[in-house]
Amino acid sequence: MSTYQIIGLMFAILGGISLLSLVFEAMKSKSLDLDFMPITTLLMWVTRLGVGILFIYSGFVKANDYIGFAYKLEEYFVVFGEHFPFSKPFWDLFVPLAEPMAWFISVFEIALAFAIIVGWRMNLTMWLTMLMMVFFTVLTGYSHVTGAVTDCGCFGDALKLEPWESFMKDIILTLALIPLFLVRKSVHPTPNNRIAGFIVALSFLISGFFSYYCHENLPWIDYRAYKVGVDLNKCTTELTVEGIIKCKDWYPSFEEEEINLFEGSTLMVIFYDLKKAPEKALRVSGELGRSLAGEGVKVVGSTSSSGKDWVKYSKELQLDYPISYLDQTVLKTVIRAHPGYVLMKDGVIMGKWHYNNAPTKEEVLGLL
Repeated sequence: MSTYQIIGLMFAILGGISLLSLVFEAMKSKSLDLDFMPITTLLMWVTRLGVGILFIYSGFVKANDYIGFAYKLEEYFVVFGEHFPFSKPFWDLFVPLAEPMAWFISVFEIALAFAIIVGWRMNLTMWLTMLMMVFFTVLTGYSHVTGAVTDCGCFGDALKLEPWESFMKDIILTLALIPLFLVRKSVHPTPNNRIAGFIVALSFLISGFFSYYCHENLPWIDYRAYKVGVDLNKCTTELTVEGIIKCKDWYPSFEEEEINLFEGSTLMVIFYDLKKAPEKALRVSGELGRSLAGEGVKVVGSTSSSGKDWVKYSKELQLDYPISYLDQTVLKTVIRAHPGYVLMKDGVIMGKWHYNNAPTKEEVLGLL
């Protein structure tokens, strides 16, 4: 049994014991007031801490890389549009809103976790929590039944769950929260309402800034297969303990001369859609490529745009490096920047940069 499954079992047991304790003490005191239910009060504290920590972790991994979570939301919107054609125009409205929605959900989940822990406005907090759980249970249940979305993105790339695991997780959490929901009005804020509110507001502001910082740079922690230090020679060929090849789709195709990315030093400039990439950032990549000429570093672009688009933009923006083509999903997975830079030496990823922090010639050479 995995650690995740053990935690799930513990929440299920905690929920069951809490409900039994609540029923017994409520019948004895003829009240749902925690002041008259000492055992249930203790169990509610354990529930609040457990759920709060889980929500903080879940929110953190999404806030750390909310672009990845946005991609998952887009996938849900597209799937709903395909499965329910009559509602497609409605779901299409949400596609351009995926990023701000992903940012808000991630940050909101962290703030909600602190609200549960400190007991701030528990009537409102628990209603919001239960509505959120019902929402995610419907999503994961739909994924489980249809198989349309293979990963809910609940824990970002830090923890991949099968659709049935995500569904069971949401059911168990929802059931475990029912006792806390029933006694919500008798939960007192810690240490008082004003300080508790300040803690919740501060958690929202800090996590919101953190998430925005990661968006404008790169994720603080890279949970994906293509992180710094990964040897693509192994990642593209060797099976993991789960029996999969993590980087199985990493095979760029070249329009002209084939370039071996597993030999020597290579700086890849990745832009999955030339039309959406900032022109100024693309020009900078061209300048960096020219500055590295004669330094023993191959500079290669990689995109999922058409060859026609490449010819147009490379001339307009003076992009002199050769181009390769990869699937858009793979490019978005490799780096959360558009454009972004990936430095490799003999197939080992040495460094990654967001276009907001484009490397200098000296930085690139300094890592080789």
